[in-house]
Amino acid sequence: MRRTVAALAAMSALAFAWGETQAQNLLLNGTLDATVQTEITPGFFLPKPADWVNEGSRTIGGPYEDEMSSETWAGPAPTPVTTGGANADDWGVFFKPFSGGGANGLATGRLYQDVAATPGTKYVLTGWAGAEANAMMTDAVLALEFLDSGGVEVPASGVELSLLPTLFTDNGLSFDYKQYMVMGTAPAGAATVRASIAMIGAQSNPAGGGQAFVVDDFELRAVPEPSAFLLAGLAIAGLAARRRRS
Repeated sequence: MRRTVAALAAMSALAFAWGETQAQNLLLNGTLDATVQTEITPGFFLPKPADWVNEGSRTIGGPYEDEMSSETWAGPAPTPVTTGGANADDWGVFFKPFSGGGANGLATGRLYQDVAATPGTKYVLTGWAGAEANAMMTDAVLALEFLDSGGVEVPASGVELSLLPTLFTDNGLSFDYKQYMVMGTAPAGAATVRASIAMIGAQSNPAGGGQAFVVDDFELRAVPEPSAFLLAGLAIAGLAARRRRS
């Protein structure tokens, strides 16, 4: 079961003031620029983000690797221009909704990274996401999960944000890219916070056309309670984040 809690999604630039100093980004390769070659099928490799874990599956076909890849074209402005990739390139991640459907069933792809957590500390995850108009998904989710020392989620602690209410809203930018945010406080017993972005229940659109779901530039910051940050200069839409109950 899941309980709805309040959350925010930023529709344009997102600015934080963390008191006197800026909190450190806890994610490795948050820009997604560093990549590693991953074998998709025997002898066929695609780049994927270093320091992140990728899981892909289809409801009938089971696990597969070709639901996403790293691409230089996937992270244009308005996402931050970064040059940490090979040949100083700016990389983003390309999820492939069209890889689902048909005989293999609906596709789900997830990208995540685990970071050591401190109980009682608030964690704020931000990231950029966009999509082409014909991408078909049941959901697209930005999430935080809190895991105990055994790697099991602490009950009723995770928070996730559905991006679909605004993902396809035309803002005149490449892929209609927008920045999103989700936050949660590590409960007692939490040893790890997992930051993730996911494409859920995706399938090929029979109408064809552009069907990419793209993400880029993630930041995870810790703010000891009580937090003193401010949200400034924003055009913000209130969305529903779902607190997960085991």
